[in-house]
Amino acid sequence: MKIQRIVAAVLFMVVAGVLTAHALTKGWVADDDDEFEFKGIVQSLPNTAGRIGDWMVGGRTVHVSSFTRIDQEERPISVGVLVEIEGLLRPDGSVDAKKIKVEDDDDGEFEFKGVIQSFPSGLIGNWLIGGRTVHVTTATRIEVEDGPIAVGAVAEVEGFLRPDGSVDAAKIEIENDQEEEEEFEFKGMIQSFPSGLIGDWVISGRTVHVTFATRIEQENGMVAVGATVKVEGFLRSDGSVDAKRIEVKSSVEGARVNFTGTITSLPSGLIGDWHVAGRTVRVRTSTRIKQKKGPVGVGVVVKVKGIQLADGTIEAEMIQVKKS
Repeated sequence: MKIQRIVAAVLFMVVAGVLTAHALTKGWVADDDDEFEFKGIVQSLPNTAGRIGDWMVGGRTVHVSSFTRIDQEERPISVGVLVEIEGLLRPDGSVDAKKIKVEDDDDGEFEFKGVIQSFPSGLIGNWLIGGRTVHVTTATRIEVEDGPIAVGAVAEVEGFLRPDGSVDAAKIEIENDQEEEEEFEFKGMIQSFPSGLIGDWVISGRTVHVTFATRIEQENGMVAVGATVKVEGFLRSDGSVDAKRIEVKSSVEGARVNFTGTITSLPSGLIGDWHVAGRTVRVRTSTRIKQKKGPVGVGVVVKVKGIQLADGTIEAEMIQVKKS
């Protein structure tokens, strides 16, 4: 009897060891505190029986085995649906799934509006809208009834927020315009702006993003450092603004100007009006023209110092060739 009890104990330990090893292989032996849960959009699925294999959900790899419970009461599993994953997190960030549950479409949705800054050719891939990365797949519904897809257009995004702040888009709707109360307006003084005007401006300490779609109105004066402007656009979460319209309200006659830009046109004999980086530069016989780094010509980069007139023209005191 003693020998039989010993043999039975040994067999129990062997069987328990095998089961434990199998469970560890599957990543299932852990306290509840070790479990990991998250929600995300299904981005890809293996073409296998029972969907066994590696899934991509919300940018994370999910390992699915024959032991994974898949709850499809809400709707069948497919690319583009929202799911909740329960399992164990591996060191590489992937998850061994114990349970996958298809969620209702409205559960955990994230919505926001913003200006389209970039989008990929063919539309599938990563868009940049209002400073936020938006992941678009073949399952994303894109509605363009109110306007075409274009940089500068306003879009409403519905989807699911990832931990990194990006969004898996379930729907993108292009809007013709926003309600006035959703727009952001402010007045301020121009502190800096890029050559050619397209890019990031600083107006009264706030960054203003200007694109080719931004309307810039200069009836009351030219864009210049020190000019007062009114900005209309859409506020980003970081406090910067996607500008729809910038209107110069008052110019800065007599202000000293110092900028660098490319010459786009020249008068015969150099005396007269030059055009440099979109600005009119008036050159007189008193203007010092420094050409140590090369001769003046269209396409040459120069540094201009002078005084701004009421119409925005720069009365040049000195022009220096920087790059020929």
